[in-house]
Amino acid sequence: MPLQWTGQVTLHIVGTMEKAVVRGRDLELIQAGLRIIDDDEVRHEFVYRYDDPWFELVINAAVEKSVVEIDSLLLNAKAEVKVEEQANTLAATFHHDPDIDDEPLTPVSSN
Repeated sequence: MPLQWTGQVTLHIVGTMEKAVVRGRDLELIQAGLRIIDDDEVRHEFVYRYDDPWFELVINAAVEKSVVEIDSLLLNAKAEVKVEEQANTLAATFHHDPDIDDEPLTPVSSN
């Protein structure tokens, strides 16, 4: 199950009057997986992206014991501009369904 995002990030394109607002619902999931920590614990990991003509925004997030941890935003400016974060109200929730979310990524052979 992907993360459910709320809030937004406001970015300023330095040297211009331009501001970019990236809404949580506009983030694109580009990678998801899980790590088995021990017999009854897994860590779900996600990479989200937002692509804009001025910049690319990448967010790494993880869920362990139903707690969502969001890493610092990774901003990759394009076209020799600088991009600064002005405000960030992004938040994510994870609705865990063990039957779907904790399935092995590859089938296990019964041979």
